Amino acid sequence: MREALRAVVVGATGYTGAETLRWLVSHPGVRVVGATSQKHAGKVLPDVWPQFAGHRVPISAEPPEADAYFLCMPHGEAAKLAPSLPAEAVVIDLSGDHRLPEPLHTQHYGFARAHGPWPYGLPELGMERMIGQKRVANPGCFATALELALLPLRGQMSGRVSAVGITGSTGSGASPSDTTHHPLRAENLRSYKVLSHQHVPEVELALGSMKLDFVPTSGPFRRGILVTYVLPAVPASAWEAFYAGNPLVRVLRRPPEILHVLGTPRADIGVIEGDGVTVVQCAIDNLGRGAGSQAVANLNLCMGWAYDEGLRHVGAVP
Repeated sequence: MREALRAVVVGATGYTGAETLRWLVSHPGVRVVGATSQKHAGKVLPDVWPQFAGHRVPISAEPPEADAYFLCMPHGEAAKLAPSLPAEAVVIDLSGDHRLPEPLHTQHYGFARAHGPWPYGLPELGMERMIGQKRVANPGCFATALELALLPLRGQMSGRVSAVGITGSTGSGASPSDTTHHPLRAENLRSYKVLSHQHVPEVELALGSMKLDFVPTSGPFRRGILVTYVLPAVPASAWEAFYAGNPLVRVLRRPPEILHVLGTPRADIGVIEGDGVTVVQCAIDNLGRGAGSQAVANLNLCMGWAYDEGLRHVGAVP
C-alpha cells in the first residue's frame, strides 16, 4: 500500500473549499492534514461545517507542510500565496488567477500577473499531459460545462457559436451580495455579464478556432449548471465516440438534468438531433465537476493515479 499523500485546503470555509474537502476526506490515497481560514483559525473542521463530524481536521491561519495544496481562495489571493509554496508540492488553484495568459488575465480579473498561466486542468483535453505536473489551473465552473459540451468538435468546427447557461447560487460564493441575496434570487432569473463573462476566454482557448457568445443566468437554486448550444447538424455519435470509456462523462440522447449530477463528479451531456440542427446540453454540479471534484481528478492525474480514484460515489437522490 502506498503512503498517503498529505493534502491541505487553503480557504476551507468557503463553498468551494468545503466541497474539495468533501472529496478529499474519503479519498483512499490522501490524508488531509490541514485547512486554513483567517476567521476560524484554531477550530476544527466540524466546528465550521458540521457535515464533517468525525473528521477533526485542524484549521489554521497559515497552511501547514503538505504534499498537495488546493487553493480555494478569492481571485487575486491565490497568486499572492502560490510563490511561497514548496516547488516540489502539487498546487491546484481553483480560482481564476492562473488560467489565462496576459493581457486576457488583466482584462478579465483586474490585476496583472508576473508569471505565465499554469497548465490548464480540463482532463479531457489530454489526461497524459497532466502526469507529473506540479502546478495546475483548475477550470472555471461555466467553462467546464461549456468546454465539455463542444470538445468533441474541437478542430472540426470554427466560427461563432452561441450558448446560454444557468447556474446555482453557490457559484457566487459564501459572502452574500445584492445579486445573490435569497429574496432577490428566489423565484427569479437574471442574466449577467452578457457577452463578457470571465470564463469565455478560457473556453475559446480550450476549443481553438471557435468564438463564443455566451449569456450566463443566475438561477433560483443552490447547486448545478446547465448550458445549451444550438449547432448545425452533427450526429450524436460524435460525442459518444469521443467520451467512450470516460467514467466521469455520460452522453445521453435526451436532455440532461441538474438533479441527476448533484453531489457527483460527473458531467451529463445530452445530444438531441433535429432537422438540420443539433442541440447539445451539459449538466454539472458547479461545486463538484465545476470545482472540487475536478481538482481532485487533477490531483489523481498529476500523481499518475486512476482519473476517478476517490470519485466513484453515487450522488444524492431526491
